[in-house]
Amino acid sequence: MIKNTLRPIVASLAIVLGFVTVSFAQTQANFQTTDAPASVSAAAQKDFSNVKIGNFGQMDERFFRGAQPLESDYQALKDLGINTIIDLRNDPTTYEKAAVEALGMKYVNISMSGWKSPKQADIDTFLALIKDPSTGKFFVHCKAGIHRTGVIGAAYRYTNDGWDYDKVYKEMKDYHYSSGLVHGALGSFVKKMGRNLPERATTTQPIAAAQGTQN
Repeated sequence: MIKNTLRPIVASLAIVLGFVTVSFAQTQANFQTTDAPASVSAAAQKDFSNVKIGNFGQMDERFFRGAQPLESDYQALKDLGINTIIDLRNDPTTYEKAAVEALGMKYVNISMSGWKSPKQADIDTFLALIKDPSTGKFFVHCKAGIHRTGVIGAAYRYTNDGWDYDKVYKEMKDYHYSSGLVHGALGSFVKKMGRNLPERATTTQPIAAAQGTQN
């Protein structure tokens, strides 16, 4: 009797575990990707030929994004004129702050979870930071440059460029965003954030997505 009762429970747990494993594997594969979306021109890819950061791209004249840089990658960011590194990880690396500041750039950590719903306070901190002229050009990253970075990119597009949800979500997908069970709360937050903002004219176009590779 007990055995028969446990059987469907075990089967359900196996299905859930399978979904989580697939979602995690997809994220890891995207983290290592070297392929740019088809919408990105060869000329745009060539512009970032010296950048070896995974899922790297430029959203506009100020906003660059990507995966966690290696310690040797920050010089390439500085060479692009980037002044501020915004780290979204809640488990920051031991080397990043020192490496960034050694090159005369500013390091800011906004600690965000990779699977829990973001805090509005973190979004507000980012939006206030980029309004400060001293921030200059900035590079935003999490671990893979996909989900947390995608949320921040969405907040930027909504508030700075007046994009609607469909356009925001398409750009997130261009940077390999996938929701699933692991990151579903982040996707829901982005959709809710779009509903809570007034409609504005859409004028800004993305520059490039997913350039560079990760060593």
